[in-house]
Amino acid sequence: MSSTTDQRQGERGQVLVIFVGALVLILAIAALVFDVGQNLLDRRTEQNVSDAAALAGARYIVGPGAADVYHGLCSASGSKPPSVTAACDVAVESGYTDGQGGRTVRVDLPPIAPSTWAGQSGVIEVTIGNTRPSFFAGILGLARQNTAALGVARNAGDLSLPYSLLALSPACGAGKITGSDGTAVTTNGTVHMDSACPSSPGALSLSGNGVLNAPECDVVGYIDVSNHATNNCTTAPTGVLVAGDPLRNLPAPPAQPDPLDVLPLDATPGPIPSKCPGGTGEATNLNPGTCSFSNGAMAGKSYRLYPGNYPGGISTSKAILYLSPGIYWIGGGGLQIQSGGAVISKDIGDNTGTAPSGGVLIYNSVDPLPASGCTGTGCNGPISINGGGSGPDPTLALLPIQNGDYKNMVIFVDRTIPPGGTVDIDLNGSAATLNVSGTIYAPTASLKFNGSETDVLSAQAIVYDFVVNGSGAAFTIDYDPGKLFHVSGVGLVE
Repeated sequence: MSSTTDQRQGERGQVLVIFVGALVLILAIAALVFDVGQNLLDRRTEQNVSDAAALAGARYIVGPGAADVYHGLCSASGSKPPSVTAACDVAVESGYTDGQGGRTVRVDLPPIAPSTWAGQSGVIEVTIGNTRPSFFAGILGLARQNTAALGVARNAGDLSLPYSLLALSPACGAGKITGSDGTAVTTNGTVHMDSACPSSPGALSLSGNGVLNAPECDVVGYIDVSNHATNNCTTAPTGVLVAGDPLRNLPAPPAQPDPLDVLPLDATPGPIPSKCPGGTGEATNLNPGTCSFSNGAMAGKSYRLYPGNYPGGISTSKAILYLSPGIYWIGGGGLQIQSGGAVISKDIGDNTGTAPSGGVLIYNSVDPLPASGCTGTGCNGPISINGGGSGPDPTLALLPIQNGDYKNMVIFVDRTIPPGGTVDIDLNGSAATLNVSGTIYAPTASLKFNGSETDVLSAQAIVYDFVVNGSGAAFTIDYDPGKLFHVSGVGLVE
């Protein structure tokens, strides 16, 4: 008995040792969960602030300002270049005041080594740092946690925008992808939603087996995924900020002169419609009318149209319309293609086939003379392609304009037209042919795609909102920055 008792007494305290060891392990795991998790959140916030501060500063690096030099903290005494002041102000507005609460804000103009942008004029680098007490990592000897992020921006004259699809609407449901059999939108560039809608239906709504494939989804609000939909965004960062209209300062194209007369191209030419240039009762700003190719005598005929002012718009349900390079100022009525019709941009001398050549800008507006609240052809209308009829497939094949202030832009919808009206870009029909490249800029219009076929837009869409709805439709938006509209201004480079 005594030997057994002595053995048990010798084993006393082992549970306590095991408990202490387990407690250390538990606290180490807590340090990993809480401290590392908070570090990731802090790092994401710091990245957003450093990017915003760098962009704000870069706006002031123009002309003589490009030669300004500054290397130091925002709290340093003495005068600072306007670009540095702007960057520091944005950091403060975002809750990062240099020297307060463990935060540091440093600006280098231009960046210095080891930055890959060291010494480059017109480039500004903002580094945001933060030090805070550890939650649990102190038991491991890590009393404080340090995080940091940097943003680098430049002011340049030729920058592409990173978006394949940018929706500017602040409303819930600004982007919708729905339909049976896996209706899908695939982009090679960023999808950005400015809506801050916090709950269902979300800023971006995926439903009814809808699928979104994109390298990045920057959504200010909530992505609502329901009813067997799939969100295949490679990255979906948190803390995304409202981008706003990046082209809001781009002036609208000026009113264009009257175009040359419509030119029939066939050996047995079709008639020139009334209201068209060269036709009877040619449309004017005082008396707008649609240049419509809908007469049976025009079926299958080819015509060449020339850039200029079209009061009342253009439509075709019978003929093939070749658009010569230039700006087409649509003064009401829109551009509408029905089954049997085609609108194709073509160089002078290229009078066959459906492959586009040359380049055009379709500016969709209203007739400048009718007063507000007008009715009829002089008022706004959509850009639409509608299939499903008994005739040949309708075709819209456009290359963007190749020179001037709007180089690589293909469609520009008048931004003074209020959103929610009739000025949309409607792509409807199970057999419609769509071949459009360049930047589509429609800041107050919806992009609507309905159908059950495969279509590719080698384009960039900057629109108010978008809806994709169909049965197994595959809608691909390729991203090639060299073929898109470029801006003169600032952009992030790191």
